[in-house]
Amino acid sequence: MSEVVRLNPGAKHWWVQIRDRAFGPYTIEQMARFMSEGRVRPSTMVADNPDEGWIEARKVMSLRGLRTPSPANDPAEAANVFVHAEIYSGATMAFLAALEGMGAVCDLAPHLWLVRTKHSAGVIRNALSQTLETGDRFVVIDATRDRLAWFNLGPETDVRIGKVWNGPLRPEPRRL
Repeated sequence: MSEVVRLNPGAKHWWVQIRDRAFGPYTIEQMARFMSEGRVRPSTMVADNPDEGWIEARKVMSLRGLRTPSPANDPAEAANVFVHAEIYSGATMAFLAALEGMGAVCDLAPHLWLVRTKHSAGVIRNALSQTLETGDRFVVIDATRDRLAWFNLGPETDVRIGKVWNGPLRPEPRRL
């Protein structure tokens, strides 16, 4: 029997399970972006219905081939990246060591750093998240490539960020 399974091939929504919590629903386009950023890995548990079985993303035919790097994550181009973190667990030293391993770091203010790096915001988020514990959180803003990544802000924040980051501009007020 093949390891690849076909869930609902026309599924319009997907859920992702992180630390035994379900997040979603996400569109196939969002899933493709998450996979390209490394937020959804081949071993991440996913479902097209959160009330039914969960399966590793690598085994779902509909999700195969979605992990394609975007030109904005070209590692040959250096970028200016801002990182803001709230660390409550005592993991600050490990976090800073990982951050300094990403490139040249400038301490701008308490909990705010500028990094000159070749790494994408998603790669930075994935590396830094490995150093933290539950309750710690951070945001990575790639000012050069117009990218944003975050860790542990919660599903509600994910939705709010998406609405503003990818949303339409608010019309400017008319002046008389």
